[in-house]
Amino acid sequence: MIRTLLVGLGGMGKVHYCNTEALENVKIVAAVGLTECDKAYAAEKALRYYSSITEALEKEDVDVVDITTPTFLHYAHVKEALEKKKHVICEKPLALRKKDAEELYALAEENNLSLTVAQVLRFTKEYAVLKELVEKKTFGEALYLRFTRLSECPSWAKGGWLLDEKKSGLVPFDLHIHDLDMIVSLFGKPLAVREYKKRGRESSIDEYYSFSYSYPGNLQIDAEAAWLNASIPFEATWRAIFEKAMVINDGKNVIAYPQSGERIVYNIGYPVVLSTGINIPPTGWYYEELKSIYSSIRDKEMNIVDKKEILTVLEILENL
Repeated sequence: MIRTLLVGLGGMGKVHYCNTEALENVKIVAAVGLTECDKAYAAEKALRYYSSITEALEKEDVDVVDITTPTFLHYAHVKEALEKKKHVICEKPLALRKKDAEELYALAEENNLSLTVAQVLRFTKEYAVLKELVEKKTFGEALYLRFTRLSECPSWAKGGWLLDEKKSGLVPFDLHIHDLDMIVSLFGKPLAVREYKKRGRESSIDEYYSFSYSYPGNLQIDAEAAWLNASIPFEATWRAIFEKAMVINDGKNVIAYPQSGERIVYNIGYPVVLSTGINIPPTGWYYEELKSIYSSIRDKEMNIVDKKEILTVLEILENL
């Protein structure tokens, strides 16, 4: 049985709690919180509650520390857990600066510990389909891809840390990072990056971003991401144009339209689907993610989410 300390009981902390509890041979035994709401949630779930990682680890016997606190706290919390010789799962982004992430990876390696960034889309069936098509060249070379990730401005963030660029990195680090992680993991570091951003007259932050990534062989990848002042449903889609097909993920289905023959509908169903409680519909993404991460810890696989790719993503975002 893997015993876990959950750090942070906000929206993503609750997602991690519910999905971890659905796993076999993994148990969240205690929690570290920041607010009275965190304390109340821990009591509701009968979790022993602490105000710091150090305090918790002095009293609890755990194998893993799962960090889901606000972005600007990730560096300090990951470092604290690694210094206590615990494996770490950290919600994305690992840090807001590449050099901080490099320091954390070095600390993990020095102590032979697993440090895994929870880049959830890497563990999805939708991504697995795209990865296979790109790597096996099923429909020839990829010519063009476009990713879209749109959300209404998070209501829970208004006036809070998420709308403070120094604390969250805003849309690029919170939202676009998902698509950029897929892009880098599939195609590597781009040759060139262009960014466009826009805000409303009454807004204090840039709300809409578009990005363009250029690769060798004239491969072009575009992406858009936004926190909009509009009551839209969450949208996460992509389309990929290959030499002999177009493949579309419309958020519900992944369908290939080949040059000839019938369309191909890929199986992206999940055996376990759980409510998120945040602005994402019920999904199996987080269950698959955490199942894979805990399996890697159990099997002592230390780089299930490639360190070099994580650092490349942070470098690109930091230099926008």
